[in-house]
Amino acid sequence: MDINDDTTIEETLAAYLREECLPRNSLVTVTYGQNLFEAGIVDSAGLISFIGFVETTFGLTVPDEDLLPENFVSLTAIADYIRTRRAACLT
Repeated sequence: MDINDDTTIEETLAAYLREECLPRNSLVTVTYGQNLFEAGIVDSAGLISFIGFVETTFGLTVPDEDLLPENFVSLTAIADYIRTRRAACLT
């Protein structure tokens, strides 16, 4: 599995949330466009751990100025952010 594939980024993020943020046997589903905060999947403390996971897994640093709700509201937004940061590092 290539972690750089478009859908693989989202699935990697979703797998982390299912493992680390949802209780075992939870009936909550994680969808790519879902607001993670409104759904109660991520809170402010969980976001810190999640950002650490993103940095480690995808080999990037999230600067303080990028810690904006629009960057981390959904799996789609986070995956788009990861792609944008990676592209910026290549230029």
